[in-house]
Amino acid sequence: MIQNRSRSYFGKIIVFLAFSLSEIFGQNTTSKKQKSLEIEPTVVTVSAEALPLSASSAAVTILTEEFIRGSHAGNMMDLLRQVPFLYLSQTGGRGGLTTVTIRGGDPNFTLVMVDGIPVNDPTNILGGSFDFSTLSVENIKQIEIVRGPMSALYGSESVGGVINIITRGGENEPNLFVNGILGNFNSRQIGFRTGGPLKSGNYSLAGSHFNVDEQTEKDGLSLGALSFNSSLPLGQDKFLQLTTRYQDSRARGFPENSGGPEFSILRESKIVNSKQLIFGLKHEQQYKSWWIYGFEFDLFSRWQDSLTPSILDAMPPSFRAQPSLNTQSDFQRIRYGFKSHLDLQPELSLNLGIKVRSEDGTNSTLIAEQFPSGFDLQRETLATYGELLYRSNQLTASFGGRLDNPEGFEMELSPRAGISWSFSEKSRVKASWGEGFKLPSFFALGEPNVGNPQLKPEKSQGIDIGTEHILGESGIKVSVSFFNNSFKDLIDFSPQLFQLVNRTEARTRGVEFGTVLPVKERWQIEGHLQFVDWKLYGTSEPLRDRPRWRGGTSLNWEVTRRTNLRWKTLWVGPRFDFQLPVQGREIVGGYSTSSLVLDYQLPYGLVAYSRVDNVFNRKYHEFIGFPNSGIYARVGLHYQILGH
Repeated sequence: MIQNRSRSYFGKIIVFLAFSLSEIFGQNTTSKKQKSLEIEPTVVTVSAEALPLSASSAAVTILTEEFIRGSHAGNMMDLLRQVPFLYLSQTGGRGGLTTVTIRGGDPNFTLVMVDGIPVNDPTNILGGSFDFSTLSVENIKQIEIVRGPMSALYGSESVGGVINIITRGGENEPNLFVNGILGNFNSRQIGFRTGGPLKSGNYSLAGSHFNVDEQTEKDGLSLGALSFNSSLPLGQDKFLQLTTRYQDSRARGFPENSGGPEFSILRESKIVNSKQLIFGLKHEQQYKSWWIYGFEFDLFSRWQDSLTPSILDAMPPSFRAQPSLNTQSDFQRIRYGFKSHLDLQPELSLNLGIKVRSEDGTNSTLIAEQFPSGFDLQRETLATYGELLYRSNQLTASFGGRLDNPEGFEMELSPRAGISWSFSEKSRVKASWGEGFKLPSFFALGEPNVGNPQLKPEKSQGIDIGTEHILGESGIKVSVSFFNNSFKDLIDFSPQLFQLVNRTEARTRGVEFGTVLPVKERWQIEGHLQFVDWKLYGTSEPLRDRPRWRGGTSLNWEVTRRTNLRWKTLWVGPRFDFQLPVQGREIVGGYSTSSLVLDYQLPYGLVAYSRVDNVFNRKYHEFIGFPNSGIYARVGLHYQILGH
C-alpha cells in the first residue's frame, strides 16, 4: 500500500532532485567519555540555525550518542521512560500504545520528528499523537526534547513541545558493528550498522529486528527497521543530503479503556500492523560568505491495519459499550520549501523560509462487523517564517514567527521570543515565550459518526523562565525552571451532540528541578523533580493520565576501566484514569521502578552488557487493570568488526 501510494510522488522527487542539483542531562559512562562530553552539545531544534546548548533560550533536554549507546535500550520506550521532565505512559506490555506528554499537554500536542521530518499521523483515533512503541533506536545520534510551543518554526502539531530524533549521517571512515540481545519473555533482537566513503560522498546504513512474546496476557511486539543516510558534495560550498527510513511493526495487547488483563470482560487482543516510510532530501549552498540558501523536500507515508475487539462495560452491556472496529488507514505528507540564512552583522543574523505542506489521508472502518465508516481528506498549507537572531559571548536573543495559511482554515500567526544570558562562567538565565496551534486531525474532521468539519484549531500560549548554576568549585550543577501554559478551543466529545466540539480550556503550570553531582572522578549522581498543576475549565472531567509530580535519580559508576554500571530509579505520582468495565474507579496509584545496566569491554572490539528493568519486580499499574509484567532482563553482545 505504501509503495503504491508513494509512486504518485515519484515524479515530484525527480523534479526536486534536478532542481536541487542546480545536554544538561546527557550522561557520561567513562572518564574518557566525560572528556569528550566537555564539548558542548549543539541544538538544531530550537532555532532556525544550530546553536550551542548554552545559547538555547528554550527548555531543552539532549540525549547524546553516548547516553543512547550506554543505555542499551532495545526500543524507544526503554530509552525515554526515565528521561527528566518527560512523562511516558504505556498501555500494558511492549507493543501497547505508548505516548508522551510534555508539561501536562495532550499527547497529540507533541510534534515528533525524525531528522526534522514530522511523523505524527492525523488519521488515527488519537488525534495525531505518536505511538512510541513503533519506533526503534538503531542509528540514532542524538535526541532533542524541547518543552514549550514551537509553532513559530514548525507550525501545526508543535503546541506543547517537540521531540526531534536525529540519526547518524554519512560516515567518512569505514565501519561495521553488529549486536544481538536475548531476554525473558522470549525477547530477542539483532542489528547492524555500517558506513564509510561512497565515491565522492559517504553513507550510513543500519537495521534491526526486535521480537518479544507474551508478557502479561495476549500481548507482544515485532518491530523491524532499516535506515540509510548519505551526503554528496556537489562542488565548492554546496552539498546534497539524503535520509530514508522504513519501519514495519506488529503489536497486540488488550485495547485501551478495556480494563486490561485484570478487568476486561472480553479476553480478546487488539492487533495493530503498521508500516511507515520516511524520505528526506536537502540541498544547501554557501553562495556568499554572508549568505547560505537551501532547498528541502521530504515525504512521510504510513499505513496501518488494526482490529479492535468490542469493549464491554458490563454483562449484559449498556449503551456505553464500544463496538468492534476493523480499520485501515493510509496517510502521506509531502513538504518542500526554500530557506535562507543571512549574516547582517557579525552578531546578527536573519533566517527566512517558505514551505508547502500537502497531506492526504484515508480511513476505512467496519463497525461491529457490519456498519461501514470512513473518510478521505486532503489539506495543503503554505507557510512563511522568519527569525532574527542576536548572539554575543554572553547573550543570545531571538524573535521570530511563522504565518500558516492552511486550506479550509483562517491564517495562523505563531510568534516566539527567547533570551539566554550567561552573566558568569558558572551561571545563566533563560526565558522564552511563544504561541502554538494544532489543526484538527483528519479523524476529528471526517469520521462520519463523531467527526465535525466545523472544528477550529486548538491553540496554546506558553512562557517559561529558568536558571542554571554551578556551585563553587564542587562542580555541582543545579537548574530550575518555571512554566505556565494555557490551551484553548480544545477538542472534546459532546455526549449530547454525539460529536467532537471545541469547548474546553485548560491551564498547566509548574516547576522543574535538576541537579548533577560529580561525587568522585568515577561517580556521578543526577536527580530531577517536576511538579505540574493543571486546571480544566468548562467541564467536571479531570485531565487524565497526568501525574501531579514525577522525579528520579541516576547513578553512573565507572567500576573499572572496562566496566561501567548505571542505576536509575523513577517515581511517578497518582493519575486519573478511565476504564469502561471499572467506571467507579478513577485514580491509579503512584509507582516507582528501577533499572540497572552493566557493560564490560572485552578484547577485539567486543562489549558484553546486561540490562534489567523493574529490578524489584514491582507489580505497579500505569493504567487501571494493566499491571506491569515484572522483571524484564536481557543480555547482549556488541561487536565492532571494523572502524572506531
